[in-house]
Amino acid sequence: MISNSFLDNGFNDIVGFNSRIVPLKRFGLDSERPYSTISSDTATATQVNNTQESFNDESKSHTNFLGALKEWAIVCKALESGNQILLFRKGGIMEFRNGFELKFKNFFLSPTFEHQAKESIRMEYHAALDELNRKNESDNAKTLPDSNKTTEITSFVEITHFTEVPDLTTLKKLENFHIWTDDYLKTRFDYNPKKPLYLLLLRVYKLNISIRITNKPEWVGCKSWIQIDSHDQELTQYFENHLPEKPFEYLKSISKPCIDDDNFNKLSEKVRSII
Repeated sequence: MISNSFLDNGFNDIVGFNSRIVPLKRFGLDSERPYSTISSDTATATQVNNTQESFNDESKSHTNFLGALKEWAIVCKALESGNQILLFRKGGIMEFRNGFELKFKNFFLSPTFEHQAKESIRMEYHAALDELNRKNESDNAKTLPDSNKTTEITSFVEITHFTEVPDLTTLKKLENFHIWTDDYLKTRFDYNPKKPLYLLLLRVYKLNISIRITNKPEWVGCKSWIQIDSHDQELTQYFENHLPEKPFEYLKSISKPCIDDDNFNKLSEKVRSII
């Protein structure tokens, strides 16, 4: 299996994040507590509100590729450390005509450094962003040529709820569940006004060992999804040369959710009561 975990390189205790404690106080729950040891097969995720025909279950798509959603590295870090439990998507420049489409229930998070900026996230996460940028620059300097650069995948998610955000008032009420600034989210809401802003409520799982995938030319650009070929050498090596029939179900059985079942259900209820 591939090693070199994203969190094993000095990022456990950078400002704003701690991989061992879920900061539940910021969500309005009673106290901070360690990650749960509850097995993922006992989780009771809320049924996904599927509103798009393009949605694919992994059982239908795993024979060809596995999906990964491109997201800012700092946001991936926030999701893994329990500082965020949702995403907002409207689609990138290359998706302007159709807007965002939810194509998978389960998928990897693919951290990207494109477009992420300090002015778009809250001040308490600026130091964490600086540290991530320094590490990325250092890693890239060691990796030549460009065609051999890699992305380190450290988590995957299950969508538990998917819906439109109706207005800016509702968006403001969700501020305790993410790390973005109000101004940035207003900009995203107003962008491409004919298309809705979607909320994705996520159950995030931390991989025990990260997956390092060589970047492909077709992944470049402002788009939401990338497709990892199920026969990719690095992916098959990770699964010890035998991709399970339902790879994400297998990963859930050996991975730990980033927020325990009881608290995730409470947070999910809070979000759904707002939206």
